[in-house]
Amino acid sequence: MGILSQLSVVVTLAFCAPLITLGARYALAGKPLALLFLGLAALVLGVERYVLTPDDVAVAAVERAVGAVARDPDEDAN
Repeated sequence: MGILSQLSVVVTLAFCAPLITLGARYALAGKPLALLFLGLAALVLGVERYVLTPDDVAVAAVERAVGAVARDPDEDAN
C-alpha cells in the first residue's frame, strides 16, 4: 500500500469517524438505529477499499512513476 493509498484511507476514516461515534453511542443506549450508522460507515469504508475509481487509477500511475524514478538502492547493487 503506497503513501497516497494510505492517505486516502485516513481521509475516509476521518469522514466515517462521526458515523462510527454516533453508531456507538446509539448502540450503548440500546437504540436499533445504531445498526444504520455503523452499517453506513462500514459501507463507505468498504467502497473506498474495494471499488476501483478513476482516482485510484491516477494514484496507481503516480506510484508507478515515483517507483520508476526513485529506485531502491539495494536493487542497484545487484
